[in-house]
This record gives sequence, C-alpha cells and structure tokens, in this order.
Amino acid sequence: MLGTVASPAPAAATEIAPGVTHERIVRTSPPMRINVLRAAPGTSARVLLSNGVVAGVAGPSVFGRGSLAGVNGAFFDPTGPDTGDVVGAHVGGGELASEPVDGRSTLVLPADPLARPRVDALSFRGSVQIGGASRMLDGINRLRGLVWGCGGRGGDRPTQRPVHGIFCTDSTELVQLTPRWGARTPAIGGGTELAVRNGKVADRPRTGGRTPIPADGYVLSGSGDASRMLRRARPGNDVAVTTTLRSSAAGGPLLLSDVAGVVSGGPRLIDRGRIAVRSQAEGFDRPGLYGRFVAGRNPRTLAGITDIGTLLLVTVDGRRPGYSAGMSLPEAARLMKSLGARDALNLDGGGSTAMVIRGRVVNRPSDPGGERAVGSGVFVDAAP
Repeated sequence: MLGTVASPAPAAATEIAPGVTHERIVRTSPPMRINVLRAAPGTSARVLLSNGVVAGVAGPSVFGRGSLAGVNGAFFDPTGPDTGDVVGAHVGGGELASEPVDGRSTLVLPADPLARPRVDALSFRGSVQIGGASRMLDGINRLRGLVWGCGGRGGDRPTQRPVHGIFCTDSTELVQLTPRWGARTPAIGGGTELAVRNGKVADRPRTGGRTPIPADGYVLSGSGDASRMLRRARPGNDVAVTTTLRSSAAGGPLLLSDVAGVVSGGPRLIDRGRIAVRSQAEGFDRPGLYGRFVAGRNPRTLAGITDIGTLLLVTVDGRRPGYSAGMSLPEAARLMKSLGARDALNLDGGGSTAMVIRGRVVNRPSDPGGERAVGSGVFVDAAP
C-alpha cells in the first residue's frame, strides 16, 4: 500500500495576471513537484481543441498561445484515422464537438464568468430525421462504429457502461461529422455517407469515407440500418438533427449557450467537500488498469473548484525518480482537498500532463521528448 502523502507545505503564489496566480509546491518524501493555477471568480476560462478541430494533435503551448495559462485536457485517441479524437464530451464556442461518455465526470465552465464552474456527469441523446424516416443519432465527430471509453448507447459491445482504455464497437451506427471534425470524414470501409447543407441533402449518398464536410453543413455517416436509411435519401430532402445534453447535477438539459466550455475527464475525486474517487462507477476498475492507473503513482492533471468558485488547474509531475514520483488518484484527491477544492476530477495525465503559462511549459512532462501533442486543453485569461 502506498504511504500517506502529507498536505503540501505553504508555497508563495505569484500573480501572473489579475485574478490568476501560479504556485509551485516541492515535496521531498516522496519527491513531488506540483504546479497550481488559481483562477478567481470573474476570470475567463475556456476549452480548446488542439487544431480548432477534433482531428489531429498539438502541444498546449502551441494551441493555447492566445491564452494566459492552462493545462492539457481530455483523454484522446493517440493513433489511427481518428488521432486526436477526444474521449467524452467537448463543448467550445457554443458548439458540441464530441458527445459524452455517459456517466463519466466532466468539467463545465459557465459562459458567465461570475457563475461557478462545476463537475458534472452528462448524458447524450440525439436523433436524425430525413423526410419521413427517423433514427437515433449515436455520436458526433468520431469514427463510426468505434466508441472510445465505451459508455455509449444503441447496443455497443461488449458493454454500454464506461470502461477506460478500451473501445467498444457497434456494427450499426449513425454519426454526425461537422466542420469541427476537419475538412473530410475519415477513411472507412462500408456504410454510407450523406452531405447536408442548409438543412437539405446536398448530394447523392456515397461510400468509402473521405467525404468533404461542407463548411455550412455536416455529413451523416451510417452503417447497418442507418446506412440503409441514408441510401434512400435524395438531394433536396429535408434533414433535421436534434441533440441534447442532460446534466445530472441540474437534472435537466444543459444549454450550450450557458457554457463557455465542457471538457471530459474522470474519475471524480471530490464531491461536495468529501473525497470520493469514483473509479468503479466511471469505468477505471478493469483488471490490470486499477493497479496501474488508480492505485499507481503517475503524472496527473487535475481540475477543481473551491467553495467560492475559484477554478484550480493542477499538475503533478511523475515517472522521474528522485525528482517527482507522481501520485495515485487517492493521493491526488487528498492534494486537491488540501488546496481547497470542494469538487474535483482527474483529467488526462501521464505523458500528456503539461501546464503552460504565456506559451511556456512550466512543469516537466514525463515523455523523453518533453511536451506531448494532445487533443484538447483548458485555459484561463485574466479577469476583464
């Protein structure tokens, strides 16, 4: 069993802009290097995709250059035709770019900078209607039939509960790809794709992927029964897509106009002031993963909210013997509580862990090459 990690010794905080401070915490037994950003209520916060689109990756110091400071964001697929695809919910600029892993914790940043950020669990529902035919929408801006982190719907295998580090499959799916995915749909065999512009079918159905995504529309990609539905469509047919995010905290729909950003993570670490590492409920308990990811010490990226609504963005370096050992998730939860978090969650860690201030990486990432290219990030700016 890992030893208890004591509360961090007080560290001098440096104000890097009005309302935003940075502090470094150094421990010696075991060695720990911790960086803490505090963004007071009234500070502008947002989430960014690495290239402005889902496809592809970049370093936080690159795509966050226009912000004051921030950290890496959600888990993402590092390889394949969907490299950069964030796992779970992503909302930025009032647009839903990726659906949630149902039941997985997310950080919700309100559009009103004086409103309180929160940790929430979101669920997704969507539907598509083409002429008189309608069907459930399975996902947004991802590879059709491949559900990273699982937690989907519509008969995904082997499970519809969240499971970290694997993907579930579904041979019959309907996915919407918007300009937030990129210029073209991913190359994928079989199925049918249909371009939509201004609420109408823009062209005849096609196969094989690589369909251009209209800047003023989207592409529907279907397999199984969804493919058959798309093949029956004709240019000029009316198309309507409806999507809804539901908030477990609010018990109702989450209006995209009310949020500046949503980024997925998991598991939750603190719930209303009480340490509650929800590794089992959020799918981090599969054999081999729990000991390595939850109980083992790793670099961590963490987010939390204090009683007064201050946003905490925290990195813990790791995998560097003699410099910084990293933390287990229970240790990370205790750290966040000691920093004043009332609610907190884990974001993507390991080699992805990075904190940047004014475009410069201020922690020591664990990858030999330094800062890792990732799919998204959480950033703050000075209070207006």
